[in-house]
Amino acid sequence: MVASESAININAFRISNELFFEQIIPYLVKGQSVKISVAGNSMNPFLVHGDKITLMPIQEQDLKIGRIILAKSSGIYILHRIVKLSDNDIYLAGDGNLAQIEKIKKNEIMAIAYYVERNEKQIYLYSKGKLCLAKLWFFARPFRIILNSLLRKSVKR
Repeated sequence: MVASESAININAFRISNELFFEQIIPYLVKGQSVKISVAGNSMNPFLVHGDKITLMPIQEQDLKIGRIILAKSSGIYILHRIVKLSDNDIYLAGDGNLAQIEKIKKNEIMAIAYYVERNEKQIYLYSKGKLCLAKLWFFARPFRIILNSLLRKSVKR
């Protein structure tokens, strides 16, 4: 999920994702980019809580495996990576999620993330190296599940 970035102290002032995205979607529809802060851990380790991402209007040629998109499905906003494409359906997974995959329709996509800003550096999300790492991270999910299970057991002892 994502949350707003503004000049207001966001620790003192929070708005719902619904209200927030109602405000930024018109800018995307007009073809403008929008910068927002990431909230949550579902995209760890590639996007972390507090990172700023630049969202841009989505184009048909942007629909590729490995791209991070913003979608609204069943009333919920999702910022996850495309892991599979079919004619009308797109399958998304959060980089930090071990098992969950969401299935959405193409018309539910609202934007694509192109850059992340971290430590005052702007980083392009789709270099060959970053896409290769993201693919390896996704295919390592079964091993990550086992490792996570082992770590939980050792912490309980």
